Amino acid sequence: MTAGMLATVGHGSTALWYLTRATGLVSLILLSAVVVLGTVASVGWTSDRWPRFLSQSLHRNLSLFCIVLIGVHVVTTVGDGYVPIGLADAVIPFRSAYRPIWVGLGAVAFDMLLAVAITSALRRRIGVRVWRGVHWLAYACWPIAVVHGLGSGSDARLPGATLVFVLCMAAVAAAVAWRLAAGWAHSISWRIGGAVTGLAVLVVITVFAAVGPLRPGWSHRAGTSSALLSQLSGTSSASYASAPAASAPASATPSAPFETTVSGTIATTPPNGAGDAEVSLTMRLADTSVPLQVRIIGPADNGGVVLRRSEVTFGQLTGQVTGLDGSTINAVVTGPTGSLNLTMRLSLNPGGGTLTGQLSGSAAS
Repeated sequence: MTAGMLATVGHGSTALWYLTRATGLVSLILLSAVVVLGTVASVGWTSDRWPRFLSQSLHRNLSLFCIVLIGVHVVTTVGDGYVPIGLADAVIPFRSAYRPIWVGLGAVAFDMLLAVAITSALRRRIGVRVWRGVHWLAYACWPIAVVHGLGSGSDARLPGATLVFVLCMAAVAAAVAWRLAAGWAHSISWRIGGAVTGLAVLVVITVFAAVGPLRPGWSHRAGTSSALLSQLSGTSSASYASAPAASAPASATPSAPFETTVSGTIATTPPNGAGDAEVSLTMRLADTSVPLQVRIIGPADNGGVVLRRSEVTFGQLTGQVTGLDGSTINAVVTGPTGSLNLTMRLSLNPGGGTLTGQLSGSAAS
């Protein structure tokens, strides 16, 4: 291993891997925009600068673009091959070996969106009543897509991705609230029922995110089999089944903000059958026995490792790498007392398998 190994993490020929993650998030943004624009069109809001046909036209075209982008998301996920998700898994719910429930919800949302698009194209033939009935699936499709993104994705705990989910939920919630408030033609019981349902959906999604994907260890609780987890990480399924929890630190993590020196060791694991290698950095803080470990896992590439997965353990806090620049590693770790932003500036000694460096921490906003 060379000193430049860390610099190559996250900068390799894994276009499909990054593309499927990016198209997933952008698809959620577009789907949220489609719901918002559809609500604006249904309310009938207009102005001199925003005629009603503009809302309808933009809603229709954005819907088509969203479906195309979701198609790219599906194709890149299948083509990447990092996890065993096939084309059939994209349309037949709950048959995937990888996170079957959460990937299956993505298939449900995709099927619903296709049904809405197809009936919209056939609106004149099937009649307005049938079209409108199917079109209501768009409101059900959106929360299912949000849960799919949270449950099956690998980026939910990243601050930028979390912000995307929060903004999408806020935008759709505001649009639905406007729709209910402006729905004077409907009975008060209809509007109250809609408000209660919408609020319940938001609460369920928020609670699910807080106790599930945003908590450490979600990959192990998401329904992926131990055999598949071991295949992805290059360890045996037995070790996954029997691996003890991270040992508790001998002393508490320092209070943020802080800056201290670290020293430790570097270990590398050769590529496994799937072509994934691992770089493991095990460190100790100066004047304390608090352990800090960083695991970076991904395909071997030009003497380095392309980041696909990461695990960061800092005492009792756990998280993942959020950024790499040469031998500087940025990470976010979370625990019962909150989250910390960590910055590690390391000097590697490949020959001796050791490292030294600086560690700074600040409270995550």
